[in-house]
Amino acid sequence: MRVSSINLYQSSLNGVLNSQQQVEKMNQHLITNKKLLTAADGPSDMSKTMFLTTEITLTEQHLKNGTLLENALNFEESTLDGMINAMQRARVLGVQSGDGLNGEAERKSLAQELRQIQAQMVDFMNSQNADGSYVFSGFQTQKQPYVFDGTDYNYQGDAGVNELKVSSSVYIQSNDTGQEVFDNVFKRFVTNDLSGNINTTITDQRAYDSFHKLNYDPITPANNTYQVQTTAGAPDTYEILDSGGASLVPPETGDYVPGQSINFNGVDINISTPAGSANESFELAPPDKDNVLNMLSEYIVALEDPSLVGDAYVEKQSDFLVGLDNSLESVNLTLGSIGARGNSLEAVRSAASSMDLINQKSRASLSEVDFAEAVSNLQKAELALNTSYSSYSRISQLSLFNYL
Repeated sequence: MRVSSINLYQSSLNGVLNSQQQVEKMNQHLITNKKLLTAADGPSDMSKTMFLTTEITLTEQHLKNGTLLENALNFEESTLDGMINAMQRARVLGVQSGDGLNGEAERKSLAQELRQIQAQMVDFMNSQNADGSYVFSGFQTQKQPYVFDGTDYNYQGDAGVNELKVSSSVYIQSNDTGQEVFDNVFKRFVTNDLSGNINTTITDQRAYDSFHKLNYDPITPANNTYQVQTTAGAPDTYEILDSGGASLVPPETGDYVPGQSINFNGVDINISTPAGSANESFELAPPDKDNVLNMLSEYIVALEDPSLVGDAYVEKQSDFLVGLDNSLESVNLTLGSIGARGNSLEAVRSAASSMDLINQKSRASLSEVDFAEAVSNLQKAELALNTSYSSYSRISQLSLFNYL
């Protein structure tokens, strides 16, 4: 077989060019710190690297979401701590206002301080975060949650709750609404007298609250009515019956003395008629909810009314203290929820950080160069290139003209 000079030169030149490409490629591995410059360098490893890169990017986003969530929870927690301090001070004043030594001037002074506390609470409940969004407005973040209409403070937001994705499958609530924290609060459970000769007074609020929660029927209001039947005899007796006149289980009976209180599940019942008179009746009043701002307003009005004294004033004070306690409980429950969400976030972030580290190590093992190996490969490629240069120099002189 005859090999022409042109083929010989072309073959040698191709060898030199291939060697130069290998040197350049080895240099690129070292410069970029990448083992996989193209998919051809390792199709399987390239696919795995792309998958790991996607996972790492998602984890980084989840960690950023976690930071945003942490900031939101910390801000809300700080705000609610301020609310608790204000409500605790209001409670101290509420208890103090029941002192029999307080005159009209003292009551007005207490009312004035409660107004200042109310103003603080309005600020807390209308708190805005760094970007100007209202914290407790739900989805209506640009709408002030509590607005005074001249009579009451009304909630203007909605029940929307935002959640942030902090891992591939975990979403954590980032806000609480004023409707749930401040408005979903029961006022004091009370009774309504339904006949003219009966007077009911709650003397043990806790016992009555428990009875009310267990027995109040929101579907059939008539079932919330109770009758007191008195019977003349030796001695006179009474029995408390249900709305249909049937005995309770177990029966509620005892000796009856007109004007003497009958205790029934935290309620003192006082009837003035003689034994054997017509049945007297009362009912469990429907539960009502309101926010602490309106509860404060009602009590401030009571404090500033010099004509409100005696049992009527005590009832207003009891309404205020029970409503305030219920509000404190609601805020404390929300703080507990925030703490639980914070703990969940920490657990998820810890797991995500560990997984991110593992994924980055795995990606590095697949896509990043081993410098010792890369330097060795570069030296081999340079040796091959120098050999190609030397061979080409020799081959280029294989002509008869060089020997003539």
